[in-house]
Amino acid sequence: MKKLNFFQNRPKALRIDVDSYLARIGQPQKSPSIGYLKALQKAHLQSIPFENLDIHYGSKIILDYKKIFNKVVEGGRGGFCYELNGLFYHLLYHLGFDCHVISAQVKNEKTDQFGKPFDHMVIVVDLDEQLWLVDVGFGDGPISPLKLNVGEVQMDYTRYWRIDTDPDENLILKVSNDTSFYKTKYLFTTEEKQLIQFLEMCEYHQSSPDSPFTQKKLITQLTSNGRVTLTDRHLKILELGEVMEKDILHEDEFLSKLEHHFSITHRQLIPQGQ
Repeated sequence: MKKLNFFQNRPKALRIDVDSYLARIGQPQKSPSIGYLKALQKAHLQSIPFENLDIHYGSKIILDYKKIFNKVVEGGRGGFCYELNGLFYHLLYHLGFDCHVISAQVKNEKTDQFGKPFDHMVIVVDLDEQLWLVDVGFGDGPISPLKLNVGEVQMDYTRYWRIDTDPDENLILKVSNDTSFYKTKYLFTTEEKQLIQFLEMCEYHQSSPDSPFTQKKLITQLTSNGRVTLTDRHLKILELGEVMEKDILHEDEFLSKLEHHFSITHRQLIPQGQ
């Protein structure tokens, strides 16, 4: 794809404590490279969960990245796409990566429709004459950066990813377990967006009854051997290809599993000032 100058006329990213962020995900500071980018993405996914718990415990999510940094890096929590990909963008920026955020529209499996613009935030990195799609805020999304090469099949550990186009030249991210059938994840373009443009959809996803995030509590995290996912109804642990599932019967059991598997206590969920 065409190489663009994404730094041209771009506002500076908020200064963050890079050392503390890297310590949170267990990574050293290095010069930008694809190997380092892959290591950062995987470490982030294994260290910081995707979760929507603030929505269910009365804490307003505001795209103030100082507050998000305090919550995620210093407070040991996770977040959803606007928080995690927005924060990761700041880290990559200050590590010297040429990057910007883009808008994606997630495919609703029930309605077979795409969400609205700014439904999801993703990162594009321009590195080694190649554009890469980077996403640490999709839950069970790609583990490694994906080349933005239309039609190329890319293996990500046990899954296959492919980027296609639609008649309007939008890009579409798809995933498969065996390359025989690809499921659409989301639609996007590489057009640079500003963080402020996601404010309206961030509010929608934490307040609308139609948002999937208001319908149930969810927290999920990549592990070295698989993935652990907890909702207020269900616990699912994938480990070395084997799946263990358990129903969650009440709030106390949810909080117990939350602390055991994610090291997040009920006190960490209480809104500040209460």
